[in-house]
Amino acid sequence: MRPQFLHTGVFISLAALLFFSAFLPATHAQQTAQGMVCEDRNANGVCDPGEPGIPGVMVSNQTDVVLTDENGRFRISIEEESILFITKPAGYELPLNELNLPQFFYIHQPEGSPKHMEFTGLEPTGPLPESIDFTLIPSEKKSTFTAIVFGDPQPRNHTELSYFRDAVVSELAATEADMTLVLGDIMFDDLSLFERYNRIMASISMPVYNLVGNHDINFDSDQLDDDPNRYARETFKKLYGPTYYSFDYGDVHFIVMDNMDYMGRSPETGRPAYRGYLDDRHLAWLENNLHHVPQEKLIVLLSHIPLYGMEHDRGNINTENRRELFDLLDNRDHVLYLGGHRHLTYQHFLGEEFGRYNENPIHHIATTAACGSWWSGPPDKNGIPVSTQQDGVPNGYHLFRFDGNQYSERYKAAGMDAGYQMRIESPISMVSSDDLPDTDLLVNVFNGSEKSVVRYRINDGDWHSMNRLEEARSPFFQTLFADYNRNATPTNHIWSSELPELNAGVHRIEVWTRDMYGQEFTQTKVIEVEE
Repeated sequence: MRPQFLHTGVFISLAALLFFSAFLPATHAQQTAQGMVCEDRNANGVCDPGEPGIPGVMVSNQTDVVLTDENGRFRISIEEESILFITKPAGYELPLNELNLPQFFYIHQPEGSPKHMEFTGLEPTGPLPESIDFTLIPSEKKSTFTAIVFGDPQPRNHTELSYFRDAVVSELAATEADMTLVLGDIMFDDLSLFERYNRIMASISMPVYNLVGNHDINFDSDQLDDDPNRYARETFKKLYGPTYYSFDYGDVHFIVMDNMDYMGRSPETGRPAYRGYLDDRHLAWLENNLHHVPQEKLIVLLSHIPLYGMEHDRGNINTENRRELFDLLDNRDHVLYLGGHRHLTYQHFLGEEFGRYNENPIHHIATTAACGSWWSGPPDKNGIPVSTQQDGVPNGYHLFRFDGNQYSERYKAAGMDAGYQMRIESPISMVSSDDLPDTDLLVNVFNGSEKSVVRYRINDGDWHSMNRLEEARSPFFQTLFADYNRNATPTNHIWSSELPELNAGVHRIEVWTRDMYGQEFTQTKVIEVEE
């Protein structure tokens, strides 16, 4: 327990002082940080004389949350090895550095990161400054805005980083949006690639918010402290700052979470061990943060490891203590969750069976991996691996539109037309009449959910409803990756129907789907039935 020193006016003996002082180096005694948040009207990154302070801005030390006073000033306690950060209010923009990375934090780590790490961390920050000032740039408060969202670029070398540049970033650079959210596993263990990745992402000319994933950490941190998790993010912090924080756009409160708990390398396999988990400090900050967020706001939770991992409830694909998170959100009617990690695309509506007791379930989306199946598979016409995910979904990203506290979203396959939202996987293009009775119509609706409607017709006939399968594997993936030692993974976005009797000859299959937002898409396939 950290000793508490109170000004009681009672004389303390020298022996007692010496006893208590022995605790100080290990406990990093708290100091008081102070400063202001101002309107940066000339956008020079400095609170100049005459630039007014902004009242009511949240300032946090990673646990406590205080609001700036009527003059934009704040005071808050801070420990060594801590980060001070603000929550951007709606109607303001954060200053960006030359790489379009938001600047909203101050790292206080006087001794810097431990030395002799494989990938460099923080240089010593020195003593706490007398004043820590943050700037915000006034802007129009938008009720409607857009965001690009994806997880897992995950290049393991420069070649794969070039694949990401050519297959995904080139599209993003031509896409209009207000921000990009990258949901972790930015790297695949080689953290030296961060710098080139940042330069590439800067080309899309919008703020880029990067989340930490299990492949973005300093694995040698288990040699630096008894708690492997303590120094697991030193390189990430150097580049991006805090690993959990919040910011507002319009009527939306974004909460970036760090649910990656690194437990060191396994003694048996030597592989990194981790779990999805929110520690006590994180949950305390989240509770304090939500205390200042109006009830009508849409809460958008962002993390790398999903809250729910679908086919197995293992700790490394789920957030183990998600119910503690849900308890903090029980009185919030509008909650959306976005995650990555699985290299699968799936949606759920987390209600009472998951520990969510609000009558409005949490809409839970595991977003598409930018790298698909880890940049593997046969090459396309540009020499880039096809890299379809193991649920049959092409690698890509998502486009979100927020309007007030409502939203809609659409998946986008990299390099494909925006209307490419499904694949008719069965029957194949040529099928014998003998095999037809045992062949079902299978349609992979890439971003489909239990709220999607899917229908089909053949040769301009009547429309028929299709049934969603709770668990099914993509035949297309199984065939495409037959020579690449990868197997299809069960997914919940494949629809099925028995085929009617078809005469020998050519037939046109048309599939129509409507998602929960009312967006409609069609796909057509021509097959031949042989005698």
